[in-house]
Amino acid sequence: MKRLKNFMCIAMLVLLFLTFICPTVAGEENTVDANQISHGGQTITILDDRGQYITIPYPVQRVVFLVENAMNSMYAVGGAEKISGIGNIWMLDKKEPFFRAIDPDFDSKPKIKDTNGDIDLRALSQIKPDLVVLWSADWNDEMTTAIKDQLRVPVYGVYYTKLSDVSRANSVYAKMIGDENRESGVASIMAEYTKKVTDKTSGLQDNERPTVYWMWGDIYGTAGINSATNEVIRLAGGRNVIETADIIGKSDEHPVLNLDTLKKLNPDVIYLWYNEEVNPSDILRGEGDFSQWKDLKAVKTGRVYEVADPFVYDSFSPQQPLALMAVAKDLHPDLFTDINLPDLIDSFFVSMYNIHYPSYQSA
Repeated sequence: MKRLKNFMCIAMLVLLFLTFICPTVAGEENTVDANQISHGGQTITILDDRGQYITIPYPVQRVVFLVENAMNSMYAVGGAEKISGIGNIWMLDKKEPFFRAIDPDFDSKPKIKDTNGDIDLRALSQIKPDLVVLWSADWNDEMTTAIKDQLRVPVYGVYYTKLSDVSRANSVYAKMIGDENRESGVASIMAEYTKKVTDKTSGLQDNERPTVYWMWGDIYGTAGINSATNEVIRLAGGRNVIETADIIGKSDEHPVLNLDTLKKLNPDVIYLWYNEEVNPSDILRGEGDFSQWKDLKAVKTGRVYEVADPFVYDSFSPQQPLALMAVAKDLHPDLFTDINLPDLIDSFFVSMYNIHYPSYQSA
């Protein structure tokens, strides 16, 4: 009996010892906070937006960005030299001057083609990346699986569903390149410019907030309650009109309405995400698909706006505070008469990227 007790004690001590020395395996359930990142001298373990832990060299040297929003965060935290390959960029001609201004090597960096969701794996392999960053909500999606299995390269999935996801991305990228001081600098700049909006909108009561119908490219697709765009509307001093809707799915990120529901909701404001085929004037004139929108309050009062520049006013990038300000000025022009938007954009770009806007000259 005495031997059995001794054996059990030793077994318990061994188990306790292993609990402390064994590392957490990516994908296993654990209680590590989403923002906690641990690193040693050679590697760093990061957590992507899909809840997966990924171990990469520290500091990371070669990162391929197949998603533009995340790449902007890497540039903001000073990681230009760590970007070794770039995926498709929407409206590239408009954005190239910016990228060249903050990254002298932009033109020489390999551009990885994405054709209907299929990545050129051969071109990607030639870069020999330490990490590939792409847009994905599913750890087992085809692109992630192909890169991991065929190239044996770690894959970081970006999937923003709330505004704070951008700040978390800034933090992760700053840590992986070993520049946490720059992380705090970026956070301070974003907070400073966000405060210029929220100082004037946070105290507004619901009856002081115009109701807003956010129109995505599918016209009746809108921003649900559980979405980052709903946060934009609220912080900018509006109220998402779908809050008052008695429909199933209004809490989804992207619910789809119909004409009858939109008429019942009758928003004070219609706000369009940038659309190359539809302009506010089309809605105001009642052309095409909008012939039956003429009796909506927003149309009658002329309160139809658009995100005029999807790069400068990208709420899923470090430019997030500029997106808030642009929407806030449209919703509450009287509250922001002291804000000159072109001057504000220029000062933001100087603070964040050390260049002027729109000239892209060094500050």
